[in-house]
Amino acid sequence: MPAKTWVNRRATAAGGCGMVVAAMTAGAWGQAFDVERPSTIVVGTPAGVRADRVDAARSGFARTPLPAATLHAEWRAAASALLEHAPLVDSRGCSYVVGAQGEVVSFARDGVERWRASTGAPQPGPAALLSDDTLVFVSAAGEAVAVHEGGVRWRSRFGRADAVLPAPLPLDDGGIVVATSRELAVLDASGSQRARTTLPEAATAPLVSALGKVVVVTSSGAVWAWTPGAAEPTRVGSFGSPIDGGAALADDHTLVAVAAGEARLTALDLSRGVAATRATSPNGLWLGPPAMRGGIAYVRLLAPSGELALAIDASGRELARTLLATRPPLAPVDGGAPPLLPGLHTPPLIDAAGTLAFGTLEGGVGIVARTGTVEILTDACAPSSLAPASAVRTAAREIAGLAPLAPHVLLVACRSGAILALSDQNVTRN
Repeated sequence: MPAKTWVNRRATAAGGCGMVVAAMTAGAWGQAFDVERPSTIVVGTPAGVRADRVDAARSGFARTPLPAATLHAEWRAAASALLEHAPLVDSRGCSYVVGAQGEVVSFARDGVERWRASTGAPQPGPAALLSDDTLVFVSAAGEAVAVHEGGVRWRSRFGRADAVLPAPLPLDDGGIVVATSRELAVLDASGSQRARTTLPEAATAPLVSALGKVVVVTSSGAVWAWTPGAAEPTRVGSFGSPIDGGAALADDHTLVAVAAGEARLTALDLSRGVAATRATSPNGLWLGPPAMRGGIAYVRLLAPSGELALAIDASGRELARTLLATRPPLAPVDGGAPPLLPGLHTPPLIDAAGTLAFGTLEGGVGIVARTGTVEILTDACAPSSLAPASAVRTAAREIAGLAPLAPHVLLVACRSGAILALSDQNVTRN
């Protein structure tokens, strides 16, 4: 009987985290098959938070409703590791975090630890989930590391050692695009390299999928597009200056980012290579990247008096403004204006109803309901007995990232290693 190649077009999983969701169709870059060896490859894009900033568009858009009423902690768990990146969530409601020493920890939907794996990979960058829920990150050694169900599945060295590691990009065909600051490579589901290129300058932002290409923003604010298989990327435009935190797709061809020293919200048309300022910060600093709901950008503003959230449409018109948190007056320097120091900040999330989830610079986590009501848990990432002593000393209240976990449930990863699930207090769930 001749050998066959089997392709499973349904996301399969085990572990009891929730319902399995059917996958979408495969992408266009193609998974390689060995016809002499029957195999099962999971393709498509199952539900969940599978990449930094939720999806391949880096939109920050939650496809399930965020909490919109009185917040309370459904559960709190400990990763027992310092965290530097946002958590990921698969289609079953299992969550994943990567520690600063390469530890990977997975939690069930109820917060119970499922497994942990020690990879020994130095200084891991942000992670992504493949179609079969294999977690992949790039280490500072220039190696892509894949972890599945508590074990290291494969390692693939594709680049030189590097401290700057843009967030990778999962593909619909079960593969992934990984990056160091100057190198991009497409790996298949088994870690084999399919294509590779070198960037002319260092990349600083997460990779974005747009117009069938991999889009990269480099340190100068220049934007490059690469079709895997092509020898070199093509420069398509520029934001005119370095961007803050990353960029998000507003539609299939418009990339939006904070640029000009946190002074401008800028949109770049990838088709025409034209950049335009959507808004200039009013007496403060924009904190990037924005969250996108359609053509509306939701962006935080650091002002002398506090932190605000603004909704700005494609024409640059301000649709809403909400005070998120106040701050004490800053002391002026040498008699001049007081400094604004954004420090580490957490990008917001937005859902279809217009509910915004955010983290404050002081370590609080809150929501802005579509009615404009603001609620904050100021002690969400406060040190607790769950945090190791080193975490309390080095990352007392900082937030590593947010992710939608389930309808009306927000997942919070604290740099101290604490993991929280925050939900509507009065919502009943199965």
